[in-house]
Amino acid sequence: MECRLSAACLCNMGRVRGNNEDNFYFDGRTMPLDHTSLDKPLLQDVSTSPFAAFGVFDGMGGEENGEVASFVAAETFKDKCRWLREYVAPPQQFLAEASAAMNDAVAAEARKVPGRVGTTGVMLCFSEDEVYCGNVGDSRAYRFHRSALFQLSTDHNDAKFLRDHGVVGRKPRLTQYIGLDPEEMMIEPSYAKEKLQQGDRYLLCSDGLTDMLDNLTLCSILKNSATVQQGVEALMDAALERGGRDNITIILVEVEEVRA
Repeated sequence: MECRLSAACLCNMGRVRGNNEDNFYFDGRTMPLDHTSLDKPLLQDVSTSPFAAFGVFDGMGGEENGEVASFVAAETFKDKCRWLREYVAPPQQFLAEASAAMNDAVAAEARKVPGRVGTTGVMLCFSEDEVYCGNVGDSRAYRFHRSALFQLSTDHNDAKFLRDHGVVGRKPRLTQYIGLDPEEMMIEPSYAKEKLQQGDRYLLCSDGLTDMLDNLTLCSILKNSATVQQGVEALMDAALERGGRDNITIILVEVEEVRA
């Protein structure tokens, strides 16, 4: 079984931040360390045989540490993906091993500087007629199926605690992220698996998008975008129009064809 995918990617610094701590992995491509924004979308048509992979990373830390963390994670994931063609274990195991490798690499960088340094990570691995999602942190993955949006990733933050205790005015804090010292806490990525269906779309994004746009707006834009390029451009424009208070990274993948 093989599926044909059409994918698009955009990354923007936003309207408020002075630097861009986001990065991505887009079927072999990442953003250089000294980046700000993509001038135009990256586009790619790929096959799920043997695999295709995508990821979004949202760094955190003082000065340039967040940029370094997301860059190291993206480059480490890129290195792991180079061996994916020869990988015989299930994709979820690959995502687990890739997450551990990214955590070790970012944690090594974090030891060089004071304070908390790390990055979120949300990854999709397409293989044959299935897609596997893995995430650490609160960058999100969604499936857009029959005009409805379903979140595949799990938010690793204290949002539920804030709601349960009536705390308002504070952004949820991460409960885990890539870059934790393994001697203090082991990361526990969350996973999801879906069967690919023609016409479905998969959205990866940093919280610079989801903090600006609610699910109804995301659905409306995805429903009214004829192509993945139009989709990422419309999502980015809407997030910037709403204020663009954070860095914004968007990857949109559509299942164009399912072949037996």
